[in-house]
Amino acid sequence: MKNTLFQHGTMQMLVEGLLDGTLPLAELLKHGDIGIGTGDGVDGELVILDGIGYKIDTTGKAVKLPPDFKVTYADVSFADYHDFKSYQDIELEEMLSQVLTANNAQNRFLAVKTNGVFQKIRTRSSKKSQKPYPSLGEIAQNQVEFEAENITGTMISYYTPKVFQGVGVSGFHNHFLADNLSVGGHVLAATMKDVTVSVQLLDNLQLHLPVDSQDFLDADLTDITKLDQVISKSE
Repeated sequence: MKNTLFQHGTMQMLVEGLLDGTLPLAELLKHGDIGIGTGDGVDGELVILDGIGYKIDTTGKAVKLPPDFKVTYADVSFADYHDFKSYQDIELEEMLSQVLTANNAQNRFLAVKTNGVFQKIRTRSSKKSQKPYPSLGEIAQNQVEFEAENITGTMISYYTPKVFQGVGVSGFHNHFLADNLSVGGHVLAATMKDVTVSVQLLDNLQLHLPVDSQDFLDADLTDITKLDQVISKSE
Protein backbone atom coordinates (compact mmCIF):
# COMPACT_ATOMS: atom_id res chain seq x y z
CA MET A 1 0.00 0.00 0.00
CA LYS A 2 1.29 3.44 -0.94
CA ASN A 3 2.49 5.63 1.94
CA THR A 4 2.51 2.68 4.33
CA LEU A 5 5.42 1.72 6.55
CA PHE A 6 5.62 -2.07 6.68
CA GLN A 7 7.55 -3.29 9.70
CA HIS A 8 8.54 -6.86 10.43
CA GLY A 9 9.25 -7.56 14.09
CA THR A 10 9.71 -5.10 16.94
CA MET A 11 12.65 -3.58 18.79
CA GLN A 12 11.36 -5.04 22.06
CA MET A 13 11.80 -8.48 20.50
CA LEU A 14 15.45 -7.73 19.76
CA VAL A 15 16.02 -6.31 23.24
CA GLU A 16 14.72 -9.59 24.69
CA GLY A 17 17.01 -11.69 22.50
CA LEU A 18 14.51 -12.89 19.89
CA LEU A 19 16.99 -12.68 17.04
CA ASP A 20 15.98 -15.50 14.71
CA GLY A 21 15.40 -14.55 11.10
CA THR A 22 11.70 -15.12 10.51
CA LEU A 23 10.90 -13.60 7.11
CA PRO A 24 12.65 -14.29 3.78
CA LEU A 25 13.88 -11.21 1.94
CA ALA A 26 11.78 -12.15 -1.08
CA GLU A 27 8.62 -11.95 1.06
CA LEU A 28 9.71 -8.65 2.61
CA LEU A 29 10.19 -7.12 -0.84
CA LYS A 30 6.51 -7.70 -1.60
CA HIS A 31 5.81 -4.91 0.90
CA GLY A 32 8.39 -2.32 -0.15
CA ASP A 33 11.27 -1.54 -2.50
CA ILE A 34 13.32 0.58 -0.12
CA GLY A 35 14.15 0.06 3.54
CA ILE A 36 16.45 -0.89 6.39
CA GLY A 37 16.79 -3.74 8.87
CA THR A 38 18.92 -6.65 10.06
CA GLY A 39 19.14 -10.38 9.51
CA ASP A 40 19.18 -13.65 11.42
CA GLY A 41 21.19 -13.29 14.63
CA VAL A 42 21.67 -9.55 13.88
CA ASP A 43 23.57 -10.56 10.76
CA GLY A 44 24.93 -7.21 9.62
CA GLU A 45 22.99 -4.12 8.58
CA LEU A 46 20.38 -4.39 5.85
CA VAL A 47 19.79 -1.76 3.18
CA ILE A 48 17.13 -2.13 0.49
CA LEU A 49 17.42 0.22 -2.46
CA ASP A 50 15.51 0.01 -5.75
CA GLY A 51 14.13 -3.37 -4.75
CA ILE A 52 17.56 -4.93 -4.12
CA GLY A 53 18.70 -6.05 -0.68
CA TYR A 54 22.27 -5.49 0.50
CA LYS A 55 24.01 -6.56 3.69
CA ILE A 56 26.85 -4.57 5.21
CA ASP A 57 28.97 -7.07 7.10
CA THR A 58 31.89 -6.60 9.49
CA THR A 59 34.21 -5.63 6.62
CA GLY A 60 32.06 -2.55 6.06
CA LYS A 61 31.40 -3.48 2.45
CA ALA A 62 27.97 -4.17 1.01
CA VAL A 63 27.04 -7.45 -0.66
CA LYS A 64 23.89 -8.27 -2.59
CA LEU A 65 21.59 -10.64 -0.72
CA PRO A 66 19.84 -13.78 -2.00
CA PRO A 67 16.02 -13.99 -1.93
CA ASP A 68 16.09 -16.53 0.93
CA PHE A 69 18.09 -14.29 3.31
CA LYS A 70 16.19 -14.38 6.60
CA VAL A 71 15.23 -11.02 8.12
CA THR A 72 14.75 -10.49 11.87
CA TYR A 73 13.64 -6.86 11.84
CA ALA A 74 12.99 -4.42 9.01
CA ASP A 75 11.22 -1.25 7.93
CA VAL A 76 10.25 -1.02 4.25
CA SER A 77 8.02 1.13 2.08
CA PHE A 78 7.33 1.73 -1.59
CA ALA A 79 9.38 4.74 -2.62
CA ASP A 80 7.25 7.73 -3.58
CA TYR A 81 9.51 10.55 -2.41
CA HIS A 82 9.08 14.23 -3.17
CA ASP A 83 12.02 16.58 -3.61
CA PHE A 84 12.49 18.65 -0.48
CA LYS A 85 15.77 20.56 -0.28
CA SER A 86 19.49 20.52 -0.98
CA TYR A 87 22.01 20.90 1.83
CA GLN A 88 25.68 21.79 1.90
CA ASP A 89 28.13 21.57 4.81
CA ILE A 90 25.68 20.54 7.52
CA GLU A 91 25.75 17.98 10.31
CA LEU A 92 23.38 15.02 10.21
CA GLU A 93 21.37 15.85 13.34
CA GLU A 94 20.83 19.48 12.34
CA MET A 95 19.73 18.50 8.84
CA LEU A 96 17.23 15.90 10.05
CA SER A 97 15.88 18.28 12.68
CA GLN A 98 15.17 20.83 9.96
CA VAL A 99 13.54 18.19 7.76
CA LEU A 100 11.28 17.02 10.57
CA THR A 101 10.19 20.53 11.58
CA ALA A 102 9.60 21.77 8.04
CA ASN A 103 7.38 18.77 7.30
CA ASN A 104 5.49 19.03 10.62
CA ALA A 105 6.08 15.31 11.05
CA GLN A 106 6.87 14.93 14.75
CA ASN A 107 3.68 12.91 15.33
CA ARG A 108 3.73 10.78 12.19
CA PHE A 109 6.00 8.42 10.32
CA LEU A 110 8.38 9.95 7.81
CA ALA A 111 10.68 8.45 5.20
CA VAL A 112 13.73 10.47 4.13
CA LYS A 113 16.19 9.71 1.35
CA THR A 114 19.46 11.63 1.21
CA ASN A 115 21.61 11.38 -1.94
CA GLY A 116 24.94 12.98 -2.69
CA VAL A 117 28.40 13.52 -1.31
CA PHE A 118 29.01 12.91 2.38
CA GLN A 119 32.07 14.81 3.61
CA LYS A 120 32.44 12.41 6.54
CA ILE A 121 30.37 9.47 7.66
CA ARG A 122 30.75 7.00 10.50
CA THR A 123 28.80 3.74 10.38
CA ARG A 124 28.73 0.42 12.16
CA SER A 125 27.71 -3.18 11.69
CA SER A 126 27.52 -6.37 13.74
CA LYS A 127 28.77 -9.92 13.37
CA LYS A 128 26.10 -12.60 13.19
CA SER A 129 25.41 -14.25 16.55
CA GLN A 130 24.50 -17.85 17.18
CA LYS A 131 22.09 -19.40 19.67
CA PRO A 132 21.99 -19.06 22.60
CA TYR A 133 21.96 -15.42 21.54
CA PRO A 134 23.72 -12.74 23.59
CA SER A 135 21.66 -9.72 24.61
CA LEU A 136 21.28 -6.86 22.17
CA GLY A 137 23.32 -4.75 24.60
CA GLU A 138 26.18 -7.26 24.45
CA ILE A 139 26.03 -7.34 20.67
CA ALA A 140 26.24 -3.53 20.65
CA GLN A 141 29.49 -3.65 22.63
CA ASN A 142 31.09 -5.77 19.89
CA GLN A 143 29.99 -3.72 16.91
CA VAL A 144 32.55 -2.78 14.26
CA GLU A 145 32.73 0.86 13.16
CA PHE A 146 33.78 2.31 9.80
CA GLU A 147 34.65 5.80 8.59
CA ALA A 148 34.70 7.29 5.11
CA GLU A 149 35.33 10.73 3.65
CA ASN A 150 34.03 12.39 0.49
CA ILE A 151 31.93 9.34 -0.33
CA THR A 152 28.93 9.40 -2.67
CA GLY A 153 25.92 7.39 -1.65
CA THR A 154 22.40 7.15 -0.29
CA MET A 155 21.17 7.38 3.29
CA ILE A 156 17.76 5.88 4.00
CA SER A 157 16.03 7.22 7.11
CA TYR A 158 12.77 6.50 8.89
CA TYR A 159 11.34 8.70 11.62
CA THR A 160 9.20 7.03 14.29
CA PRO A 161 7.21 9.08 16.87
CA LYS A 162 8.30 8.58 20.48
CA VAL A 163 5.02 6.91 21.44
CA PHE A 164 6.07 3.94 19.29
CA GLN A 165 9.38 3.35 21.09
CA GLY A 166 9.78 -0.40 21.50
CA VAL A 167 7.65 -1.14 18.48
CA GLY A 168 10.32 0.66 16.49
CA VAL A 169 13.18 3.02 17.27
CA SER A 170 11.80 6.43 18.23
CA GLY A 171 13.39 9.29 16.33
CA PHE A 172 15.41 8.82 13.15
CA HIS A 173 16.93 5.46 12.23
CA ASN A 174 19.46 5.83 9.40
CA HIS A 175 21.32 3.36 7.19
CA PHE A 176 23.86 4.27 4.49
CA LEU A 177 24.96 2.63 1.24
CA ALA A 178 27.83 3.94 -0.87
CA ASP A 179 27.23 4.02 -4.61
CA ASN A 180 30.28 1.80 -5.14
CA LEU A 181 29.23 -0.54 -2.27
CA SER A 182 32.57 0.09 -0.56
CA VAL A 183 31.02 1.10 2.77
CA GLY A 184 27.69 1.30 4.52
CA GLY A 185 25.81 0.39 7.67
CA HIS A 186 23.93 1.97 10.54
CA VAL A 187 24.80 5.67 10.61
CA LEU A 188 26.37 6.96 13.82
CA ALA A 189 27.39 10.42 12.60
CA ALA A 190 27.77 12.29 9.34
CA THR A 191 28.65 15.63 7.80
CA MET A 192 26.93 16.39 4.51
CA LYS A 193 29.03 18.05 1.83
CA ASP A 194 26.46 18.38 -0.95
CA VAL A 195 23.27 16.34 -0.76
CA THR A 196 19.68 16.37 -1.97
CA VAL A 197 16.93 15.34 0.42
CA SER A 198 13.61 13.79 -0.60
CA VAL A 199 10.75 13.04 1.79
CA GLN A 200 7.67 10.84 1.96
CA LEU A 201 5.02 11.18 4.64
CA LEU A 202 3.76 7.77 5.70
CA ASP A 203 0.11 7.61 6.75
CA ASN A 204 -0.09 3.99 7.89
CA LEU A 205 1.90 1.49 9.94
CA GLN A 206 1.50 -2.19 9.04
CA LEU A 207 3.13 -4.30 11.75
CA HIS A 208 3.97 -7.88 10.86
CA LEU A 209 4.79 -10.20 13.76
CA PRO A 210 6.62 -13.57 13.53
CA VAL A 211 3.65 -15.58 14.75
CA ASP A 212 5.07 -18.78 13.20
CA SER A 213 7.94 -18.62 15.70
CA GLN A 214 7.28 -20.59 18.89
CA ASP A 215 10.00 -18.58 20.66
CA PHE A 216 8.06 -15.40 19.90
CA LEU A 217 4.74 -16.85 21.03
CA ASP A 218 6.26 -18.05 24.30
CA ALA A 219 8.28 -14.91 25.09
CA ASP A 220 7.47 -12.48 27.89
CA LEU A 221 7.70 -9.06 26.23
CA THR A 222 5.93 -7.13 29.00
CA ASP A 223 8.99 -5.78 30.83
CA ILE A 224 10.06 -2.59 29.06
CA THR A 225 12.18 -1.16 31.90
CA LYS A 226 15.48 -1.69 30.05
CA LEU A 227 14.14 -0.84 26.62
CA ASP A 228 15.36 2.76 26.29
CA GLN A 229 18.81 2.00 27.70
CA VAL A 230 19.47 -0.94 25.39
CA ILE A 231 18.14 0.85 22.31
CA SER A 232 20.29 3.92 23.04
CA LYS A 233 23.40 1.72 23.26
CA SER A 234 22.64 -0.29 20.14
CA GLU A 235 21.28 2.51 17.97
